[in-house]
Amino acid sequence: MNLDERRSFLSHIGIFARCKRGDLKALARSCDEMTFETGEIVCRQGEKGAAMFLVIEGGVDVVEETDEGEMPLAYLGHGAVIGELSVIDGEMRSATVRARERTTCLVLTTWDLRASIKERPEIALDILQMVIGRYRTLTDKLKHL
Repeated sequence: MNLDERRSFLSHIGIFARCKRGDLKALARSCDEMTFETGEIVCRQGEKGAAMFLVIEGGVDVVEETDEGEMPLAYLGHGAVIGELSVIDGEMRSATVRARERTTCLVLTTWDLRASIKERPEIALDILQMVIGRYRTLTDKLKHL
């Protein structure tokens, strides 16, 4: 995937959808591509998150590891973002993610994201607006339970 394709892909990802073209280009330059084979762990619950993964093709299973075994939580495919919370807040991963099939992702490390934000602070505001939107949606859902 070339730089323009990466920028375009990022523009359709929720966490970056509000970012301006130049900011997206800076982020696209910071991303690497990584492929995970079927069954390979993308990230593991309880580990410190050093990168977020954006699924270009393929798909992953998200599971919670419990004393009784793994509890399936979700299947994520094209366009999904994995691990963004740990990258943003520095906390441990809340679930394990495993490739269900051969899966290619853009990878953005914590230090590359932070460097991009230092260079282009608007990125942080755009991400914050998305996070707040998710929070409001979740709060509204909880009110109606």
